[in-house]
Amino acid sequence: MVLKGRENLICRIFLIILFISVSLCESNEVGYFGGWPINKDKDKISNPGFEFKCLEGLDKKELGCSCSSDEECVSGDCFNSPRVGKYCMQSKGTIFPRYNLIDQYGESIDIYDFAGHEKLIVIEFSTSWCQPCRELASWFSYGDTYITKNKRWKAEYNIIKDLVHNDRIYFINIQTQDKYREPASLFSVEDWFQEYPDEKIPILADSSYNVRDWVRVTGYPTVIVLNDKMEIVQFSIRGWHDAFNFLSDIDWSLN
Repeated sequence: MVLKGRENLICRIFLIILFISVSLCESNEVGYFGGWPINKDKDKISNPGFEFKCLEGLDKKELGCSCSSDEECVSGDCFNSPRVGKYCMQSKGTIFPRYNLIDQYGESIDIYDFAGHEKLIVIEFSTSWCQPCRELASWFSYGDTYITKNKRWKAEYNIIKDLVHNDRIYFINIQTQDKYREPASLFSVEDWFQEYPDEKIPILADSSYNVRDWVRVTGYPTVIVLNDKMEIVQFSIRGWHDAFNFLSDIDWSLN
């Protein structure tokens, strides 16, 4: 009986130690396999959500809601889209919604982990079937200069690759569709990474189209720029030139 009592006591002590060890491990944030940053204060960011909320009776209309003039919108920008009509568009200061998306290593990535590090966050919206997206990826991964022959390319844009590879800005590739024009998946972003390996660039799958529909992308690639508070500083629904103009106009020698 004494022996059994000691055995029970030892088992209880072992379980207590095991519980404490697991708790301590869970209390410490584990880094991402891809080496992406961790933002311990991400819960402090006011997440607006990705669903447009068009309530009646408001003095100003929210993002995504129909409008007839700039004055009607909280953002101050009533955009006329051939595809969806007039709606209140995102503008400077709009907070980017919080998403969790699968990356090329199969991990769920919280987009807000890129905030809070005093770096600009550049987001490219792309697809596997988009040829200019491939040219841009090849430029980042291999230094292929084909994209630089595009009529809208400027020599000043060349600094962007250095900014990414020298960890001065974050560049995130969010893919919406695979090469078959089906929703992006873990397999499609894995394939993209195999074809265009770049350990500095997370490739995230927008399988549900939530991100695409919030931005209302009209062409690929589309690139936008956020500050480290997840606020838009340069927005577009089509193309990379607006964002690249913004980035290349910065005097990086002072940053």
